[in-house]
Amino acid sequence: MQSRQAIQARRRQRQKQQRMTMVMVISGVVLILAALLMLPSIRLAMTPVGEIIHPELVERPLVDGSAMGDPNAPVVIHGYSDFGCGHCANFSEGTGLEIAETYVASGQVYFVDHSVGLLLGSEVSFQLAEAAYCAADQNKYWEFHDYIFANQLTIYSSTNVPVEKYVTAFAEAIELDMDAFSSCYKSNAHRDQVQQDQLDAVQAGINSTPSFTVNGELLIGNLPFADFQAAIETALSQ
Repeated sequence: MQSRQAIQARRRQRQKQQRMTMVMVISGVVLILAALLMLPSIRLAMTPVGEIIHPELVERPLVDGSAMGDPNAPVVIHGYSDFGCGHCANFSEGTGLEIAETYVASGQVYFVDHSVGLLLGSEVSFQLAEAAYCAADQNKYWEFHDYIFANQLTIYSSTNVPVEKYVTAFAEAIELDMDAFSSCYKSNAHRDQVQQDQLDAVQAGINSTPSFTVNGELLIGNLPFADFQAAIETALSQ
């Protein structure tokens, strides 16, 4: 007949094994739940960016970061745009190029582009603005800018591809130093600059994009070249 001590010892051993089994089961359930929660992120990270539009790149005159032209030009235009704004894309591909060809190249206008990021409430725009300024560090802001606008509809309508994938694809397409670019982008090196752009826009009375100041005078919207021409000629005459 077994002793009372032996029975109690077996009971304690059985209880210990049951507790260990329960811990293992709970741990397994936690790991499964964690994997299920992480699955969408893993799927996004593995999703290819697919085909992107490669725009015909236009060389701007006297490029310096996000600015172009002679800093000592008699007329200074500050443009405030959002990479998710369709009117901004239209301005860039139309009137913006006419201003560059007619007035920037001739030394009469100095044009500075500001990507306002979250002014219209888009986190994607904020990330793209940071990336564009990282490209500006390698003096390829305008090339990166053109790639974003050329692929604007795809970027902002995509729910399966994170914006970082497009950022990398554009940076590679314009042949940036990828180590330097990645370090800049991942460290949010230009976050303060994007936030300052937004602050400057608000202080200038801007609440929509695209908007511009021509020697301090506010112009709002994707206006035709003739409207900018009139404002520039008035500023030149003064």
